[in-house]
Amino acid sequence: MKQLLLSSIFIVLASTTLTAQSVHTDYFMRNSHSRLALNPAFIPRQGYISVADIAVGTNTSIYLDNLVFDKNNEKVTFMHPLVGSSEFLSGIPNQSNLSAKLNYQPASFGFFTKKGSFWSFGIGVRALMDINIPKPLFELLKVGFTADDRTLTYPVRDLRLSANGYTEISAGYARTFLNNRLSAGAKVKFLSGIAAVDLNIETLDVSVQKDQWTARSKATLKGSGIKAGYNEDGLFESVEVTGLGSNGLGLGLDLGAVYTITEKAKVSLAFTDLGFISWPGSNSIHLKAPETLITVTPGEYSTGEGNFNFKENLNTAIDDIREAINFKESGAAQGNTTLLRTTVNVGLEYEVLPGNLSAGLLSSTYFGNTTFTELTLSANYNPTKIKWLSAAISYSFINTNYRTFGMALHLAPKRGVHFFIASDYLLPKVSSDFLPVNSSTANIQFGLSIPIGKVRETNSLPKSE
Repeated sequence: MKQLLLSSIFIVLASTTLTAQSVHTDYFMRNSHSRLALNPAFIPRQGYISVADIAVGTNTSIYLDNLVFDKNNEKVTFMHPLVGSSEFLSGIPNQSNLSAKLNYQPASFGFFTKKGSFWSFGIGVRALMDINIPKPLFELLKVGFTADDRTLTYPVRDLRLSANGYTEISAGYARTFLNNRLSAGAKVKFLSGIAAVDLNIETLDVSVQKDQWTARSKATLKGSGIKAGYNEDGLFESVEVTGLGSNGLGLGLDLGAVYTITEKAKVSLAFTDLGFISWPGSNSIHLKAPETLITVTPGEYSTGEGNFNFKENLNTAIDDIREAINFKESGAAQGNTTLLRTTVNVGLEYEVLPGNLSAGLLSSTYFGNTTFTELTLSANYNPTKIKWLSAAISYSFINTNYRTFGMALHLAPKRGVHFFIASDYLLPKVSSDFLPVNSSTANIQFGLSIPIGKVRETNSLPKSE
């Protein structure tokens, strides 16, 4: 339990940059083949063999400025004694959420057939995680461990962590219809589950006194592709992935379309990651924490200054309260099915300078334990006379706090190496560990590929009838 809780808390507290399919700024880049992950109806200008494509990112309702403060000309964490409880807790929402995704595609390729149809194939690894942390847990961390003669009570509700990882083998197909006005595409994904975990602490009531704590919990831990670990005293300690083999099987589907409304305007719609993974009971666990009152004798907490003591105190605190969540087997585990985290993308593109510059607006909604929506406006440079170059700048409205913008660059010569890099949230201010300081969202995507076949103007305007 210590490892699960500690990992959960540190991920939120540090806002570690792990969302990402393709970066949103890449959506209107005609040289891009990675944007097929956003809409399978997009057809690139040239075939390709990709040797690396990685996208990482995170979105959270709390950022580093909520957790680190300037005191005596140095940066200290909220656990520092000079940081007041009200000063820290006033910036913490009632429920802190984190959604993170990693998409790594080590190999993929795409090519045209004689009739103009485009085929794509790939293999990749996906990791997804959602965490919900209620405000009383932060109160417990900040105030509870300094209790003197008072009795402090902290009702923690709905602390939840869910995560899963899987590999996918995909096959996609796209072509044009209606005299080139409509492009439609689909991608089928064959999924092999690595592991899945769902930790749900419905209640954790901790009553804190100077020399003694009492705690009562109601919690469940379900998972597949993992096993539970206990110490020599029979107390639950951790879960471990049983292996990197296939612990579940599933199927995914992407659907998309792009339609030319007028000579200058196009609209697009895509549903990605529709599907599921089925996990057999033989590879699953189902644990429950007994609803009993636990008495804990707290450890000693360091009262010094600096970030070191924050980590030290947090480790000691988790050691002290983990006895209240001592998971036990709850009957034979049964198989279960987990749904993929579906994303809906709706785009509108208008050519400002035909053959060179367009303006794009993309709405992207991600459905996980929490729903996350972003609205991105971009200026896209796709010159028809310089087909090896595409570039864009963007601004995302909902999760930037008006402090950042995005950029994408594709260098795609007819022969050689195609390089691209993109981000929706270029970070204006980072910590010494390169963590975002005043932004709750960060992502980046980059990759290398080798072009194959001739260059085609696949996004040309419809022919006259």
